[in-house]
Amino acid sequence: MRLTDLTFCLALAGAAAALAGCGVKPAHLSPPKGADKNAYPHVYPDPATDPQPAKPQQ
Repeated sequence: MRLTDLTFCLALAGAAAALAGCGVKPAHLSPPKGADKNAYPHVYPDPATDPQPAKPQQ
């Protein structure tokens, strides 16, 4: 029984450690190679190319 408790605790600690890094944003991102450095950071999706929702007809 004791080995089962230890195994469960280790598995729980491993799962908690794996989930602890989810959603952490880096402080700074570099633009991809070959990209214009003035284009980053930018809003995603680009409002200029993102289709707007259809307006309801009256």
